[in-house]
Amino acid sequence: MASPRLGRSGFPWKTLEMAATGLPVVASQMHPIVGLAAAIAVAEDDEQEPRRKGIHGEHPRTAGDAGAEAQARHRAAAEHALGHREAALAAFDPDAVVAVLPSDHVVEKRARFREVLITATAAAEAGHLVTLGITPERPDTGFGYIEAGDRLDVAAPLEVVHVRRFIEKPKRDAAESMLAAGGHFWNAGMFVWRVSEVLRAYREHLPNTAHAVDALTEATGGPRYESVLAEVWEETDRTTIDYGIMERAERVAMVPADIGWHDVGSWARLAEIVAGGANWSAGDHVAVDAEGNYVWAPGKLTALIGVEDLVVVDTPDALLVVSKDRAEDVKAVVDRLRREEREDLL
Repeated sequence: MASPRLGRSGFPWKTLEMAATGLPVVASQMHPIVGLAAAIAVAEDDEQEPRRKGIHGEHPRTAGDAGAEAQARHRAAAEHALGHREAALAAFDPDAVVAVLPSDHVVEKRARFREVLITATAAAEAGHLVTLGITPERPDTGFGYIEAGDRLDVAAPLEVVHVRRFIEKPKRDAAESMLAAGGHFWNAGMFVWRVSEVLRAYREHLPNTAHAVDALTEATGGPRYESVLAEVWEETDRTTIDYGIMERAERVAMVPADIGWHDVGSWARLAEIVAGGANWSAGDHVAVDAEGNYVWAPGKLTALIGVEDLVVVDTPDALLVVSKDRAEDVKAVVDRLRREEREDLL
């Protein structure tokens, strides 16, 4: 049987089974910390099935599931697609609390993560829009930051604080200053809120998206859903929840989260999680004067000689070889293939 087209259209690499967890990345953050019966996956059309399996496995969804997969064409649409599901939930239980968790994150300290989610839920039930702030390990310039304010009076296992401000991805010196000063956390893009509260925020701050959400809610489950989606979805506000709501709303809270968090946003970050700085291969490998290499070549012997910090990904119709410090530049290859209309390789 051929290997899946890793990191490609139709099989997002975030659904890869990782040796470090024995679970796909999507499932590794959610199982067994939160129940999966009402999980909602948001993905582009050709990614929906692998992401559904990443969360639910091979078991079919049941009629009683509250969630369903939703379509998204970009990050903003992905977040707003959740909005219309939240609106549907509001018809049944406006006091329901929803957690929004990105699929390409891994959490090592699951018991602690459970405490964080319980705390965030308590804050959401008190009327706050809640974000999780990751305890920073280094002055990373690849993440946005959250500056913590005063502690809030919320009855919960852990501390809840007011969000003083959100900070864009900083330069190195600014990141070092924030780390030294304390009170600053990485913005992981994880949110917890009561359905009624976030819908109120949509209507106040993102009226175009609120209109689309309301229209899709009325059409959900009916024959006009797809046509309504085509009519209204391009009219949504082209901004993310971070900018459109969280930076504008008043009752925004944060739960500091020391949970062993990793953002698997590139092959280099995946390699760091799985192997640290050692050589690692999905198949067999022999290394001679080679260090820090990550190889995905199941069923093959890979010989590594005199090379360091490479990512090698072998699939039936494409081979990727990139240094870890240039792993983000894979996007340039994707852009070039698109320009050359080589869609069969994407």
